[in-house]
Amino acid sequence: MSFSELGICPEILEAIEVLGFETPSPIQEAAIPPALDGADILGLSHTGSGKTLAFSIPALESIDPSLREVQVLCLAPTRELAVQICREVDKLAMFLDGVSAVPIYGGASFGPQLAALKRGVQFVVGTPGRVIDLMEQGELKAEHISMLILDEADEMLDMGFQEDIDRVVALLPENRQTLLFSATMSAAIRKLVASVANEPQEIAIERPQLTVPTCEQVVYEVVFSSRIEVLSRLIEMGRMKRGLVFANTKRVVDDVVDGLLARGYAVDRLHGDMPQTLRERVMDSFRKGNLTVLVATDIAARGLDIDDVDTVVNFELPRDPEDYVHRIGRTARAGRKGRAVSFIGRRDFSLLARLERFVGVRMQREKVMTGVQVEEVRRESLVDEILENAATATELPDELNDIDLPAEQLLAAMFNLLVSKTSRELQPIPEDRPSKFSRSARPADDECAPVEKGNDWSSLQQSVTLFMNGGKLLGLRPKDIAGLFYNEGGAPKGTVGDIRLFLKHTLIEVTPEIAPQLIERLGTCNICGYEVNVREDKGRPQGGNAPHEREFRPHERERRGASYAGRGNTSFRREREERYDSRERRDSRDRNGKSERVFYDKFSRRPRRRD
Repeated sequence: MSFSELGICPEILEAIEVLGFETPSPIQEAAIPPALDGADILGLSHTGSGKTLAFSIPALESIDPSLREVQVLCLAPTRELAVQICREVDKLAMFLDGVSAVPIYGGASFGPQLAALKRGVQFVVGTPGRVIDLMEQGELKAEHISMLILDEADEMLDMGFQEDIDRVVALLPENRQTLLFSATMSAAIRKLVASVANEPQEIAIERPQLTVPTCEQVVYEVVFSSRIEVLSRLIEMGRMKRGLVFANTKRVVDDVVDGLLARGYAVDRLHGDMPQTLRERVMDSFRKGNLTVLVATDIAARGLDIDDVDTVVNFELPRDPEDYVHRIGRTARAGRKGRAVSFIGRRDFSLLARLERFVGVRMQREKVMTGVQVEEVRRESLVDEILENAATATELPDELNDIDLPAEQLLAAMFNLLVSKTSRELQPIPEDRPSKFSRSARPADDECAPVEKGNDWSSLQQSVTLFMNGGKLLGLRPKDIAGLFYNEGGAPKGTVGDIRLFLKHTLIEVTPEIAPQLIERLGTCNICGYEVNVREDKGRPQGGNAPHEREFRPHERERRGASYAGRGNTSFRREREERYDSRERRDSRDRNGKSERVFYDKFSRRPRRRD
């Protein structure tokens, strides 16, 4: 079936042709016709199946270009998805005169979003929190909205947006069309559908298997500067007999090849700057087994036909999930077992989660092999090789016949010599040290520190502690902070753990995967009417008594209370002012030798004279 058979208007068909879409995906083929007829839709389809076109095409068809009011409202769980949907809508509407779309989301300035709404847009894509703010302020008017779209509804519920969705729906006209799409079906989704849709048609698309079960998918958390060394250790431990290493740029490919060549490995490169004859020569050498590792970019690796690759390494994660599937499809072919290894940094956790959702597999987390572990495996492998050769070697070489030494001593000397000849000096990397994010590696918290529990943290092996400069003095409660992290920060359900409230600050434990996203989104944010900052906790300062502020112990409170007993507020305030006064007085002499009083500013060190 083609798009022209779905009843789409000529302007949108022309845009589809320009964008290069030839045939509709299963979800598009099943959802577009009933949606064009005005029916409510419940679409169950995985990420990457083409849901955006499935709801954008009917939505654009329903818009009246002459009416400069919001007519379609689409809710998305994250700002990234909202921007992505809006871009797709703009592409589909390239031949629809007068039709425009705008993304609105939290964490960004209201100005540009308000300006776009005042100019008059028909299609709004936004996150629930910001949509509610603009609707309650009267900036986003709902009287002309004829279609509501909920994309990734299951993810929105997991992030705690149920109440926000209900508030948005309550402000919309009742005679509207609703299109709801979700990757999974649960009781919460059923309940949501019953509250927002009117006898929807349920369309379920079976998820295709994107990766083969014989491919083991592993993740190492490694800083970028350590990745060549970790890659070398994989080779040393025999975990990569013939491997493909993928990088995102030609420069990184060259750096990886140079680093491995310096360590003595048989490796070569493959990227777009190489002439075709050289590329064919490199591929021929790799097929013949003359190379242990081939390092390539995605573009250069298109069309590679190699069946006996046992390991694929993502030196950098690809931005496109389809590229990830294409990369790891080079191993575990024809029923063989294979291994896909991915290196990630602290900023890659959200991208990793998106890849896992796309392929439908949770990748196994493994710790980087330490130098001691590599040396043990290397020695064991050497023993195995000696025993393997011993099965065919039956005669003692003539050179050893005249040596008068015990066999054990001679064998030990030969083994140690062989180890020294074949071993490579391992370079120390930060991953050799215990992780500072492990609960066992962190010092115990002060027993006097009050602990407010969030979600159950006992099932999580690692956590990252975030610091927020607001606490009990602002009247904050654990549920306020949890709501901020889930709703504004976009934290998935169950990723926020212990919440420790102090007088002036709060410590929040979160999973390492979501920490970079929370720091980015909540770097500067508002909670209960106060502006606060969220960043990674740096721990106790050297020589300090507490992580961020000095907490008085009970006996100190009693002693200080007694010293101030009987003194009024004025004397106490005066003493504080004198203690923290930024100026100090010093004697000095002017040019004529006369003594005078000079005030020095502590910070600028510039004298301030008084007459």
